[in-house]
Amino acid sequence: MSSTDDEGKHDMNQPTDHFTASDEPEIARIEASRYLSVRGDGRPGTGAFYARKSLAEGAARELRRVRPDAAWMPEDSTEIAYWYDEEIHGHVGIADFYSAAPLEHLHFRVLVQVPDDVTSDDLATARRNLDVPARTAGTEPELWSTAGGTVVQVTHHGPFAEEYDTLRRLGEFADRNGLKRSGPHHEIHLDPFSEGSPQEGLRTILRDWVAVAPAG
Repeated sequence: MSSTDDEGKHDMNQPTDHFTASDEPEIARIEASRYLSVRGDGRPGTGAFYARKSLAEGAARELRRVRPDAAWMPEDSTEIAYWYDEEIHGHVGIADFYSAAPLEHLHFRVLVQVPDDVTSDDLATARRNLDVPARTAGTEPELWSTAGGTVVQVTHHGPFAEEYDTLRRLGEFADRNGLKRSGPHHEIHLDPFSEGSPQEGLRTILRDWVAVAPAG
C-alpha cells in the first residue's frame, strides 16, 4: 500500500503496541486481540451505557480472580467498538461517524482485553460470582475477538464531545491515503472514566480498521 503521508505511517512489517497512538493521524498495523465483551445499543453516555460498562469491568475483575495465573495486562483498559446497521444507514465514514446517523442507532461492545488462554468455562465461573445487580445490568458477558490488520488511528485528548474534530482530521488523513473504514469504530480509553467524572484530561485512542477505497 502506498501512502501520501509517509511521516504518518509506522513500519508496516512490525505491529504497533496496542495501547499506543500518535497525537497526529497515522497508519499502523495491529495484532489480533481477545476480549471480554458486553453488547449494548444506543447513545453513549446514558445510564444504560454505563450499566454495560460497569458489567464488563466487574466481570473482568472477577475473571482475574478466577484465573490469576493468566498473562494479564498490568491494568485493565476499557475499549469500546461502535457500529451502525449498514442495511439501514449504508457505509458511514470515519470523519462523520458520530454525525451521519442518529446516535440512538449505534450498536456497541464494551471490551476488556483478556489473555488468549482464558476459556469460556473460566468466564462462566466469573459470571456466576457476579452479584445480582451486576448480572442483570445488561447482556451477559461473552468472549469476543478482533482481527489484526491495517488501521488509521490518533490519540484524542479531552472530553468525548470534542471527538468530532479529531475524527474529522483522522477521516481526512484516511481519504488522502486512499483508505476507507472497514470495520467497527474502535476507542481505547487509556484513562478510567465514569458517569459524571471530569473528562478534560482523558486520553482516548480513536482507531479504525481500513481497506483501500475503490477507485472513483
